[in-house]
Amino acid sequence: MTLRPETTPPTTTTEREADPADMRRAVLATSIGNTLEWFDFAVYGYMAAVLGQLFFPTADPTASLLLSFAAFGAAFVVRPLGGLVFGPLGDRIGRRGVLCTIIITMSAATFCVGLLPTYASIGVLAPALLVLLRLVQGLTAGGEVTGATTYIAEYAPPARRGAITSWVQFSATLGFFLGLAAPTLLTVLLTTEQIANGAWRIPFLIAGPLGVVGLYIRLRLKESPLFEELAEKGEVKSNPLRDTIVKGWREIVLAGGIGIVVHLGYFLALVYMPTYLTKTLGFSAVTAFLATTTVVVVDIAVIPFVGRLSDRIGRKPLMVGASAAFVVFTIPIFMLITSGGAATFVGLGLLGLIHGVYLGAVAAAFAELFATTTRFGGFSIGHNVSAAIFGGGTPLLATYLGAVFGTTMMPAYLIAAGSLLCLLAVLGYREMAGRPLRSGAEA
Repeated sequence: MTLRPETTPPTTTTEREADPADMRRAVLATSIGNTLEWFDFAVYGYMAAVLGQLFFPTADPTASLLLSFAAFGAAFVVRPLGGLVFGPLGDRIGRRGVLCTIIITMSAATFCVGLLPTYASIGVLAPALLVLLRLVQGLTAGGEVTGATTYIAEYAPPARRGAITSWVQFSATLGFFLGLAAPTLLTVLLTTEQIANGAWRIPFLIAGPLGVVGLYIRLRLKESPLFEELAEKGEVKSNPLRDTIVKGWREIVLAGGIGIVVHLGYFLALVYMPTYLTKTLGFSAVTAFLATTTVVVVDIAVIPFVGRLSDRIGRKPLMVGASAAFVVFTIPIFMLITSGGAATFVGLGLLGLIHGVYLGAVAAAFAELFATTTRFGGFSIGHNVSAAIFGGGTPLLATYLGAVFGTTMMPAYLIAAGSLLCLLAVLGYREMAGRPLRSGAEA
């Protein structure tokens, strides 16, 4: 049984049917590009300990790690600015061109990180350049997942929107995993000295050719059918940013709120987890990789199934259930994780299960909040402000507060608290499963 919206949306599109071959190509191309994009973005987080020693050397390893995570978090400070630039631009000139610009810019910045001299070679200029490149990555990340979700949602028929948009979260999770796998492979094959002496550059340099591949794939895409329809009718807004903020502020706030669990899950359960397991709990790098892989495997197994399920029963019950589960069960789950042995893997599997349920339903919900005229911009602003608060800074916060209070449970406390805020936002979401997307052209 499909749940219906609490109120009927005021304006809907005719949901022009996309050619099935074009839709498959769009899903594949956007997913591949999204995977490459989030590989580029995540690989820094997984190399944080090494980069801390090379670019922020101090006598205290914890201080170096904190500085490295601060540079990681710097990208999130500018993500809202990236959302303000790329989102409204995508609402004015189209989704395809913006997505092409984003992937090549992100890949170029990541590639340049791999070319940087370290602090030992050029002193303070090295961390300054590293932070500058992280800021470029943050700007482009401000439009990636929001643009990809917008684009795919506008291709998908209403009855399958949840299933199709879930591939955006699937591909982002896969990108995070590959960003973990590359540094871990270096750890297995090489010594610490070899990694510090230059091998650390390899995962970053890979981003160059991958970015070219991603750009080629995206250049072959057509514009989304709903945006083309707006353009043909002359209904594209000349100043979509103004309309987004003035008329869509409630949806922007909701997008930020329902994104909290997305960000906390990615950046505490995935990006920060290997560092947490090795530096805080004393796991080996290989064991930390295998344990974190448990989260990813469960995530990617669950996401497509839940996406299809959300088309049948709605997004809201799944999102309410997952966010409530995080509130109730995160602390017991982290008790399992900190116990070591098989309990760690069980705990991380449960973490991945809850996170995967939420991710499978939320992509369509994000797109359904906004009208086509302002979807890219509104989603980008709300999502990236939320990411700045609950995303990249949380590894830094968890590391700092854990050291201050002498507890290994700080990530659990942060996830549980943030999930409670998310739950309140989800309760304010109006169900749209099975309904056409709003156009907003007449609004």
